Amino acid sequence: MRIIELHIYGYGKLEDYVIKSLDQMQIFYGENEAGKSTIMSFIHSILFGFSAKQSAENRYEPKNTPKYGGKIKALFPDRGMAVIERVKGKATGDVTVSLEDGTIGGEELLKDLLKRMDKSIYQAIFSFNIHGLQNIQAMKGDELGRYLFSAGTLGTDKLFNTEGLLLKEMELRFKPSGKRPLLNEKLKDLKDIQTSLKNAEQQNEKYSELVSMKDELMDKIAQLKNEIFMLEQTGIKLREYKRNEKLVIEAAALDGKIKMHDPSFFPEDGLNRLEKLDEQLKSNQARILRVKEKREQLLKDLERHKPNSDLLGMETEIEARIENLPLYDQLKQEKRLLESKLEEITEEIDQLNDKLHTDFNEVNIHEINTSIFIKEQAENIEQTEQRLKTKKLELESAFEEEKKTLAELEARAEAAKEELLDEAERTKLVKDLDLLGNKERIHSELNYVMDQIESAKIKEETEKDRRRQQQKKDFNQLLLLGSILLIVFLWGITNGSWFLAGIGIAGLFLLLTARFKFADKKPMEDKVLSRLLEREKALKANLSSQPEGNAIFIKSLLAKDEETRLRHRELYIKIDQQHDRFEKVVQQFESWEADETQLKQRRTELLRQFGLTDTSAPIKVMDAYHLIEKQKQYFRERKRIKESLKTVAESLMEMESSLKQLAQRFLQNSDLAPVEAAGLLKRTLREAIDQKSRYRELSAKLEEMEEELSSLQKEEMVFSQEKEGLLAQAGAEGEDGFRQKAENSSLVKRWKARLEDIDHQLLASGISDEDREKILTGIPLEEQIEDNDSELVERKRELSAKFDLIADVKHKMKVLEEGGIYSELLHKYKQLQHEFTEDAKEWARYAVARDLLSKTIDRYKNERMPRMLARAESFLSILTDGGYVKIIPQVSGSGFLIERNDHVLFEANELSQATAEQVYVSIRLALAADHYDRYPFPIIIDDSFVNFDHNRTARIIKLLKEMSNNNQILIFTCHRHLLDYFTENEIINLQEKSANIV
Repeated sequence: MRIIELHIYGYGKLEDYVIKSLDQMQIFYGENEAGKSTIMSFIHSILFGFSAKQSAENRYEPKNTPKYGGKIKALFPDRGMAVIERVKGKATGDVTVSLEDGTIGGEELLKDLLKRMDKSIYQAIFSFNIHGLQNIQAMKGDELGRYLFSAGTLGTDKLFNTEGLLLKEMELRFKPSGKRPLLNEKLKDLKDIQTSLKNAEQQNEKYSELVSMKDELMDKIAQLKNEIFMLEQTGIKLREYKRNEKLVIEAAALDGKIKMHDPSFFPEDGLNRLEKLDEQLKSNQARILRVKEKREQLLKDLERHKPNSDLLGMETEIEARIENLPLYDQLKQEKRLLESKLEEITEEIDQLNDKLHTDFNEVNIHEINTSIFIKEQAENIEQTEQRLKTKKLELESAFEEEKKTLAELEARAEAAKEELLDEAERTKLVKDLDLLGNKERIHSELNYVMDQIESAKIKEETEKDRRRQQQKKDFNQLLLLGSILLIVFLWGITNGSWFLAGIGIAGLFLLLTARFKFADKKPMEDKVLSRLLEREKALKANLSSQPEGNAIFIKSLLAKDEETRLRHRELYIKIDQQHDRFEKVVQQFESWEADETQLKQRRTELLRQFGLTDTSAPIKVMDAYHLIEKQKQYFRERKRIKESLKTVAESLMEMESSLKQLAQRFLQNSDLAPVEAAGLLKRTLREAIDQKSRYRELSAKLEEMEEELSSLQKEEMVFSQEKEGLLAQAGAEGEDGFRQKAENSSLVKRWKARLEDIDHQLLASGISDEDREKILTGIPLEEQIEDNDSELVERKRELSAKFDLIADVKHKMKVLEEGGIYSELLHKYKQLQHEFTEDAKEWARYAVARDLLSKTIDRYKNERMPRMLARAESFLSILTDGGYVKIIPQVSGSGFLIERNDHVLFEANELSQATAEQVYVSIRLALAADHYDRYPFPIIIDDSFVNFDHNRTARIIKLLKEMSNNNQILIFTCHRHLLDYFTENEIINLQEKSANIV
């Protein structure tokens, strides 16, 4: 399958998007969000259906258009061109498939074209991306080998994940050396209970004996029940025998009569058949007499109409000569035409010799070599002449153009030089610009300092307000505290408590001291504000001493001069480049002259091989070749005409001779003209043919009559034999005996009918032939019924005794079981054993699944993997430049060993990261190539080689180009450096295409 064209109606952000003429190798390049993933998903969706709404995959439904879907035009090797269109409809979309032979179908036809391939298998085998390489980077140890093996089996990590999942589920349930898994715990519990149960069982031997006795009684009861059932069935059967005894006796009597009166076979409806055969024999004999009379008359007529066999024997030759008579005139006309054409072609040969100024004849013309190689040389010379003429015109035009361009560049360079400023003037402007720049810096700094001063003043006012409020607050607090201390002092004085009075006076003293100290302290002058004012004064003084001027104007002049200088340097560089191009044109002129000289030598040599010289009339090489080839054809044509003329003359002579001989033989006249002789021979032959036709008719009638006579005689013989056979079947010597046996046969039929009725009745009652024998020849039925009833009563009495005995045993077991120890342990043991069995079955299912997976892996390794690995080894050798040469499956389980070119083996986890990625890519490509015979589908690759260096990238691109001879390969990438490996026709730039569509 090869995809030819994509037409996206609406898919994601792509609307009415068309990509035509996809090659075997096609690169889709675009930056992020350019639509690469959208196009890949579109291809998968059109071929296999849109993703379900609840699926994890994106459906890419468009936001700005109701159209959803598109179509793919693809070439299928066995069905031709097909157009696959899928639009919005049911869950996966409505699909229409149109083939070039007019066939139109739906989903079923598409599945046939895709050979029942589904989306997941296609993506696993033919579509892979960088995620596979990322998985390799995240894996360690044995996981990497198993992952590579899974990729080579299914194309994905499903096999690897499945194997890990099964092993995990098994280990959750059981580990040989584990303790925590479920089965390990239950097995330990089961062993503990079994030990306890054995101990209880040793203490309860009597209970075991009762169990054994109970089992024996149960077996005996089952046996007695079965015997009672059999005796009851026997009694029923014997009573049925008794009821049908009379019919059995009657049937035996009728059977005896039939055997006595019908010892031999008598044919069915024998009497009527005998009478019918007698009538047929009489009619047949009368017909035989009539046919014999007619035969005698026909023999006489045949003798009268016997034809001339000699003339008829020459019928074919005479008719051929007569039919060739028009050819005789045609050959005479053809002879005249050939003679005329021979003269014309001889004249053409002479004219061509005059044109070529040569004297070619049938001998020397064939010595001239006009093979396909000479023709190629002539065409090459003529094409080279035309190419050199064209090249000369191009070189002359290029010479003038380069010369003109050089003059224009020199003129522009001079003009730019005149626009440049003098060095002294430029130096002065630079110096002034520096001074003006300093003035601007001072002015800017002054503005900054003034802003800082203003900010400091505002801050100072704010601080003063805060300080006044704080002083007022402190005064109120001191006043309150002082009042409290004064009250303490007065209280101490009044009550004679000198300690409290001392505390009060000391506290008042300290408060007054602190108050006066803070009141006397004045705020310090703001040092920051002073420094800012001094800096402002200095900057104003410096600013007044700076020169006046326009810095913007000076900057524009210097910038314009710098731009002019840059343009002047660029023009001188272009002039140097133009001088180089001019010199190249001159060198090309010299090369052209050398090619012209070499071409003249080749032309002279080729004309010499044609037998011509340059001094001949001027003629082109190809014209000379065509004229010589034409001359050869003329000579061949003249030779053919001569041979044809000779053949025609011989044919005319042969026709005249044969007609004379036939006229002499059958007309006795050899002097007749060919036309007259042919007419007389024709009339004579027609008369002989008519006579022969009449003779044949009479012969045919005679044969028919002989056949009729033979048939009648055979019928007579058959009727006689049938009559004799009928008598023989009945065993009768004559017709009278036969008739007597017919009467006996009728009587036997009636007896057989009655016997058949009895048989039906006995069969409905279930009486077989064996039962009939027992009824007729055995013990009387009354005695058999009496004996059976007696035995049945005995068995029932014995069964009742066994029931009484087992009831007693069960009662004793119940008494023992009420102790509880053994019964509880036994119940718990059985329950735990049942649970263990169920859990073991669950573990066994996973074990069987893992075993089947292992066997499937082994089968794949032995049957399919060798072919795939051979191809993967070839790919790996190319990708690693011969560094690694073999991929060897592990002897057991999954995984690979990789062999280096020095025969050293490595496990997958021992390889470098880049080499492991190369192994993965080799296996994936080999897997796709291995499935190409059955599924010739495109390979889709999404940025899977971005981690490769330039050498490895070049090798993988080379390998993919070789594979594109079979598979179509579509590569999606956002890395521009990969485009260097492909031609322009192989690259589709999605950004440019989107811009064109917009």
